Amino acid sequence: MKYFIFLGILFTFVQHSIAFEVVIRGNAKTHQDVILSELNDLLGQELDESLLKEANRRLWNLRVFSDVKTKIIENKLEIEVKPRWTFIPIAKVAGGGGSTYYAVGAYDINLLGTYTEVGAQYESLNNRPAGVLWLRKPQFLRDRNLKLGVDFWSINRVRFFFKMNGDDNGAFTLNRKRANFFLEKKWQQDFYLFGLNFDYHQDEISDFGLTDEQKEQNQANSFEPGGKSVSRWFGSYFTVGRLNYQNYLIEGGQLRLQSYLVHTTGEQDKTFSDHLVQYNHYWLASNHHNTAFQIKVAGNNSELLQYQKYLGGLSEVRGYMDGQVYNEVYWQSNLEHRFDLYESPLLVLQGAVFTDQAKEGVDVSDVLNNKNEIMLSSGAGIRFISPKIYRFVGRLDFAQTHTRYVSQGISFGIQQFF
Repeated sequence: MKYFIFLGILFTFVQHSIAFEVVIRGNAKTHQDVILSELNDLLGQELDESLLKEANRRLWNLRVFSDVKTKIIENKLEIEVKPRWTFIPIAKVAGGGGSTYYAVGAYDINLLGTYTEVGAQYESLNNRPAGVLWLRKPQFLRDRNLKLGVDFWSINRVRFFFKMNGDDNGAFTLNRKRANFFLEKKWQQDFYLFGLNFDYHQDEISDFGLTDEQKEQNQANSFEPGGKSVSRWFGSYFTVGRLNYQNYLIEGGQLRLQSYLVHTTGEQDKTFSDHLVQYNHYWLASNHHNTAFQIKVAGNNSELLQYQKYLGGLSEVRGYMDGQVYNEVYWQSNLEHRFDLYESPLLVLQGAVFTDQAKEGVDVSDVLNNKNEIMLSSGAGIRFISPKIYRFVGRLDFAQTHTRYVSQGISFGIQQFF
């Protein structure tokens, strides 16, 4: 008797846990468990149009499919997907603001169909070698709401100083060994996200590799780059809102709040805080018109050169020199509109118009009240997109600056909206 009661309870539980059948078609690469993990909490709900819409959104946001179609047939959720190429050889070239950058490597966001991202990259900024290894595990412990990440960096770059007219004014070399770990938790259908982060930096500042002219400029400014330090960053972040992807198109809005407590040891012990408030919004209209806006305020109370906020160059305020302006606090905004010029299953060409703005200061009050002109630039560009390849977006922009140092410049790169 007890045996039949147990079977009855088990049958009732299964009925409530899986209320409908899931049929998946076209999935030649990704493990079926990945798709079912994404839908697991929906399986006990009523199969209706709202569930269909949510399932469709989640599968698109995996970003491992180039097309997703969902439909209801009787008591079945039928899913038809087209795999996207997710093993990406890295061959980046970027330039702008007096700086050049290239990188080679490879990564896969869906390694062996497990929805695990693994990558390695060698890079060079202004002929300084560096590299990174990383691992990202969404659906950590088979929970779609958990994500684990770790990466290890070797950074070697020259940071330039500039006069107001854009002429060189010295430089320093930063060599950094870095290890970064984070864990994220989502809830309420991805509308909220909370993350914990630990970041370890081992820094050395020197004049290694600088030109004789740059060293002379440093001497003229009574600046002698040197010093070693170790910094431990203890951080948390919280996001509200969500961004939804339809292949290369984005819509939605998201607010991000981020704070770090940083303890630095070296020639002197120092503790400081670092904060970021950022809001992004993407509008998607008919005929693939995609408009994006972002605004952020970021800063810290550290006087260390390597942790100043540098503006200008490849992306932040296009048209200015790379890192032309710096201080402890800044605000920045960008507005960009993209529209299709040509579309095919293998290639999309988009036109783009944009405007970038920023202003810096020693603290928030100074940013709001100082008499510095707002950095302002605008321009137009072309985007080269492959819908079949994850995150492949080539960018070529012409930017005109309107304040401070007035000039024109061409910047180029990949994988950037702004």
